[in-house]
Amino acid sequence: MSKTNKKQKKAAALKEKRKKTMMYTTNLTTIKKKTKTNEINNLKKNNDMPNHIKNTNSISSNNIKQLTKIKNEAINSNKSKKRRIKKNKIKLEQANGKDKQNKESVKNKSMSQHSQTKQLNAKSKIKKKNDDSMNKILKLKKITEKRVKHTKDDNFISIDKTKSFNDKNNSKTKKYPKNVQLLREMLATKEKSEVKQKKIKEILPLRERMMMKLKASRFRYLNETLYNNTSIQSKKYFKEDPDSFIAYHDGYKQQVAQWPLNPLDVIIASIKNMPNDYIIADFGCGEAMLAASIQQKTHSFDLISVNERVEACDMSHTPLLTNSVHIVVFCLSLMGTNLGDYILEANRVLKKDGILKIAEIESRFEHIENFIKLLNDYGFVNTWKDLSQNLFYFLDFKKVKDITTNRNKLPMITLKSCLYKKR
Repeated sequence: MSKTNKKQKKAAALKEKRKKTMMYTTNLTTIKKKTKTNEINNLKKNNDMPNHIKNTNSISSNNIKQLTKIKNEAINSNKSKKRRIKKNKIKLEQANGKDKQNKESVKNKSMSQHSQTKQLNAKSKIKKKNDDSMNKILKLKKITEKRVKHTKDDNFISIDKTKSFNDKNNSKTKKYPKNVQLLREMLATKEKSEVKQKKIKEILPLRERMMMKLKASRFRYLNETLYNNTSIQSKKYFKEDPDSFIAYHDGYKQQVAQWPLNPLDVIIASIKNMPNDYIIADFGCGEAMLAASIQQKTHSFDLISVNERVEACDMSHTPLLTNSVHIVVFCLSLMGTNLGDYILEANRVLKKDGILKIAEIESRFEHIENFIKLLNDYGFVNTWKDLSQNLFYFLDFKKVKDITTNRNKLPMITLKSCLYKKR
């Protein structure tokens, strides 16, 4: 090769080296500029740049150093803040844990105190009971000692006095066994009839059962009409339709057959023990079963005459004379809105010291004592009552005075209507 060619090659190689170095330097400068601009933008975003640097358009190397220092300080301050926050959180958690422990300890203490107070109260109650029992025992001992003394003193009482006392007790006790025996017999017959009815129900065909249900529903309807009308209105109703009265009494018989006790049987048993010359008036007699069961003369009244023994009339205006009857009976017959008129008619008809007998369903009375007080205003005083039955109340009153004047000023007598259940 010639010398010229060698020189040319060397020059070309040098040019290429220079170009490469220039490219490298330019790349470094551009990278540095980009990093500076990025740092400045980040500082602007975080508002960490000072005001005197923000306003300047060009940023020198000294400014960049200041900015980096500010940035590092800000980072360090944030780190210190985070550390402080962590420490405060730890302290709070520790304090909360201590508070919980304190609360649990307080609760445990209160529970233990409560249990102790309970135990003390229980012990005090037991002591009181024991003391009361001991006091009772001492009282009983004293009472027994007194009784022993009295018995010793009573041994010296004369024999005649003891005999008279025993005779009085025997005379009182002799009155009641008859009634008790009659009631027992009635209950026994009732149980037998119930057994028979159960057998009949099993044997009855479907058609007859349906007819019985229809009769029961018609009885309930007629019963409500009687309760919600006056005696004059109901008499007119049954006079126009006498078949409905017969249907009512057929339904009533079905109802009586389901009761554990027929109240009329109790009244019959009580009247049988009375003198035979007594005259009785049965208000709302139905089929006049009372008159057929006793020996005394009886006047049987109802809205419609079912048989020869019954006389059709309004029970507030009977054809009886004043002060002509010894006993008036209302057996489940205080029906209507003018009950006061019935009681006034009983007062008119009864003799002085005559007896008014009432048997009614228990559910019809809101307060039985109020009913008894009302009858005092109508000239009657209660002499006997039996409220022990589950279904019926039995009341006896004695006529004390005649009510002839100021009848309109008397308080109104009302009873609840008896609603029979569907069966």
